[in-house]
Amino acid sequence: MRAAVAFVLAALLQVRVPPAASLDVQIPVSPVPVRMDGRVQLAYELHMTNFRPVDVALTGVDVFGDAPLASYHDAALRAVVVRAGVRPDGSDTRTIAPAGRAVVFVWLSLDPQTSVPSTLRHRVSFDVRAGAGSNVESGSIDAVAATVSRATPAALDPPLAGGPWAAVYDPDLNGGHRRAIFAIDGKARIPARFAIDWIKAESGNGYGADVLAVADAAVAAAVDGFAEPTTPISIENAAGNYVSLDLGGGRFAFYEHLKPGSVRVKPGDRVRSGQAIAQLGSSGSVSSGAHLHFHVADASSSLGAEGMPFVFKRFEQLGAYTSLAAFGRREPWVPAAVGSATRQLEMPLRQSVIRF
Repeated sequence: MRAAVAFVLAALLQVRVPPAASLDVQIPVSPVPVRMDGRVQLAYELHMTNFRPVDVALTGVDVFGDAPLASYHDAALRAVVVRAGVRPDGSDTRTIAPAGRAVVFVWLSLDPQTSVPSTLRHRVSFDVRAGAGSNVESGSIDAVAATVSRATPAALDPPLAGGPWAAVYDPDLNGGHRRAIFAIDGKARIPARFAIDWIKAESGNGYGADVLAVADAAVAAAVDGFAEPTTPISIENAAGNYVSLDLGGGRFAFYEHLKPGSVRVKPGDRVRSGQAIAQLGSSGSVSSGAHLHFHVADASSSLGAEGMPFVFKRFEQLGAYTSLAAFGRREPWVPAAVGSATRQLEMPLRQSVIRF
């Protein structure tokens, strides 16, 4: 019997497996179009799992709608690939080891004249090497498609009053909101895919500013028991004191890092748009200092939910910081080229400075 099993295994090892049989590629969340600065943005992820005992080195990811939309190769590809569960060690993130998984973070900014496609197609190109000294075989997969959602982002009123407020986020930052994946209750999700950290752009961070309801809503959750600073930081207290509002339609607005003792609502309360519900603080994980973390997700769980895009009904674009590093150094922000501009039904650009 053992001899028969050994014979079968030996025969299987001699079967030539084409390179394309190495990767499983999934797009778990359909992108929802959201407008920023007059351009439609589409954000989503490709999860790639290597099911064979070979190294798979990604060489390209090309995205197509009705026409080519984006092409990630060389350094551009390396910048958008993260290997799941692997600590950064300086090695090439494009190589997926046997049984490994990599996530490609796509963020498309469509030209104003480009219509939003109903489907996004992808070509994933890669090299396969069975081991040291073995030949390299090239392959590609052309059948990976994502349906673009027909949903529209929630249109919200301001979470804060006045300004100037800096909309601090960077979708390309490793370890940032956009790339923080949490496996909660057996499912991997990105709860803060479109999160913004709101920080006062002038003196102080806005500590103690009133935090406002962005819509008429029901309070889904309210936590007010963490001190400042919060130590030690854990997955249970990283959000600090927070409030979640049920916006309806399977959408929940999250306000995190609130000032201790400032939460004015409890679960089940009804709030009106513009009502003060808490104050901006520095509870939880706040390496950048006091700020309001705000995001929208599809469930009332700070980590066990998928982040969803949102837009504000109206705000003034005053200017921007040149980069996240410039904001971190508190360099002066750059005013808009032609004064302020009123934006409607848009999400603010990264590092933009606005007034509500």
